Amino acid sequence: MALTRLGPNQSVNLATNTTGNLNLASQVTGTLATGNGGTGATSFTAGKVLQVVTGTITNDNFVTSSTPATLLTVNITPSATTSKVFVTCAVQYNNYGNGSTSYPNGKCQILDQDDNVLVRGYGNFAGNVSTDQTDQFDSTIVLNNLDSPSSTSQQSYKLQYYAGAGRFGILGASTRLNGTIMTLMEIAA
Repeated sequence: MALTRLGPNQSVNLATNTTGNLNLASQVTGTLATGNGGTGATSFTAGKVLQVVTGTITNDNFVTSSTPATLLTVNITPSATTSKVFVTCAVQYNNYGNGSTSYPNGKCQILDQDDNVLVRGYGNFAGNVSTDQTDQFDSTIVLNNLDSPSSTSQQSYKLQYYAGAGRFGILGASTRLNGTIMTLMEIAA
């Protein structure tokens, strides 16, 4: 495959000419065609999704403690300091009384790189209180946040959960079709 646009009327055939140095920053211009794995674009307008990273909880996890526990961490490395990171998490949860006299409930939250809480959700069961799983309640909490990390360093987003009363559980893909999924999207500014 011949590369062109090295200079006026110059080309290098990489199959036959393998000597010398090729400076990609100054000697090659243009875009990589989509057929060769490129985007075909030379720039991106604001609002475009530049990359998507997901993390999934595969197993069920239950807690009776009121101390937050980290259940899932998903990392993304923004390509520009002006990029934003849209964080969304569909949390499938389950709770039941577990011997508590209060209605079972729990909370989940997403933290940023510096352990700041970005968003928090609350799951409550207003049915019968029981000590077993016969009166359990399943539902979904959706958490969304648009973060501005102002960095091109790797950013970590954590999903934590904890019980308020009774037993609070986050369900994985082994129990539910999709399980609990966190998705990070880098958005061009």
